[in-house]
Amino acid sequence: MQLFQDIIIWLSQEPTVWITAIYLILINVLAFMTMWWDKRRARNDGWRVSEVTLLVMGFIGGAVGLIIGMFKFRHKTRKKPFQAITIIGLVISLFIYWVEFRAILWHLYFI
Repeated sequence: MQLFQDIIIWLSQEPTVWITAIYLILINVLAFMTMWWDKRRARNDGWRVSEVTLLVMGFIGGAVGLIIGMFKFRHKTRKKPFQAITIIGLVISLFIYWVEFRAILWHLYFI
């Protein structure tokens, strides 16, 4: 219980944590919604989102939302190169999440 209270106190003092958490949530929601939009446009023969845009979203922290959207909407699931690059983006995103988590713990115990 004390750890939970320490985390709440620390979060109130460290706006960087909130900014990073909000960024990670927003980029994943944006990636998910972009997959939905691209699938919708593909069905209606409309203007499409480029694969590069989708992959960049994955590389800057939105790979979880991208993968969830890919399988939820069954979009780009047959393109093996796209899937492979998305997995690389997932590894990079997980590294970003890990670095942020380590920074939170380091600040919590050493500052």
